[in-house]
Amino acid sequence: MKALGMKDNAPTTMSVETFSPDPHHIGARIRGPKARSFTIHTESNHSLDTSATPWLSAVLPVAMQVKTPVDFDGDVDSVAIDNSHRAQEILSGWHPRHYPRTTIGFRETLTSVSPAPGVGCFFSCGVDSFYTAINQSDRITHLVFVHGYDIKPDDHDLAAQALASARAAAGELGKPLIEVRTTLRAEFSDSYRVPWGHIYHGAALAHVAQALSPHLGTVIIPSSYPSGSLKPWGSHPDLDAAWSSSGVTVEHGELDVTRFDKITRIVESPTAMTYLRVCWENRDGRYNCERCFKCLRTRMGITFAGGECATLPSPLDPQAVKRVSLNSARRQRFRETIAELDRRGVHDPELVRAMKSAIRRSYVLQRFGR
Repeated sequence: MKALGMKDNAPTTMSVETFSPDPHHIGARIRGPKARSFTIHTESNHSLDTSATPWLSAVLPVAMQVKTPVDFDGDVDSVAIDNSHRAQEILSGWHPRHYPRTTIGFRETLTSVSPAPGVGCFFSCGVDSFYTAINQSDRITHLVFVHGYDIKPDDHDLAAQALASARAAAGELGKPLIEVRTTLRAEFSDSYRVPWGHIYHGAALAHVAQALSPHLGTVIIPSSYPSGSLKPWGSHPDLDAAWSSSGVTVEHGELDVTRFDKITRIVESPTAMTYLRVCWENRDGRYNCERCFKCLRTRMGITFAGGECATLPSPLDPQAVKRVSLNSARRQRFRETIAELDRRGVHDPELVRAMKSAIRRSYVLQRFGR
């Protein structure tokens, strides 16, 4: 076992033992401090990389949070190991108290490999993924749908709805759909309460990207924010690139467009307006609940862009906008929406008043409780 910076008196190590029952199924048995153990499974309709490389991004942020070294029983790509230092530098720079740098042990490093010719794009049927799939259609060869991140592995009904939509949308866009199911989030990172949005989701997507190295040499993570709004976040242009290996370049999506720009583009696509999925609350098991902040904000954008969406069919209700729950980040999103409407000369005084009312209400609730 080779190690980077390991000391003889190192604390309890997080060990990773990889396995692969068949070419379409990889897994890891992870043992952490205090005798905690986990068995993670990742499966696909395409063959997967059976080396330890896909597990580097999956395990490293958790080991950093737990403040323990990590040892892999298998071989790890040499470029991935080199890049992981940059990933640690970024995370520890953002959160020095909670994510200090740790050390990595591995059996051997794999020499550089020639990347596969495919270009993949993660595809949830959301605004960001539809935009990138449409905007970069000429270079994208595959779309990648993952069950187990925004949809829990045991939520079979919602997963079936989402997968059916992703299959149909990919077919209409003329791209093959790579389907992946993983227990990584549910069985591992959530057990350690690693923040999904702020820390982990980019690393988790990179796990899937590296697992698909037999087919894809580049995988795009659609952007969450434009360049002017970048902040420490689990998917970030600097951090995503740091999860790359010699075989797979992890690429961050477009930075020159706002969310409203993306919506304005995708309303022109009948496919997007038929299968759009933005909700993560999924109240009552619905594909889009149409009542949460994300559904309402997306519906407003579609309305202002002159579109109609089959999966968000209800008319906008200003009273629902007034009542929506807002935290500080959501207040900022509403302020940005109001400013965007003003810049574009879009006039809807009633909805603007409703957003401003929701912002004021959120401060009252924050101070005095619900």
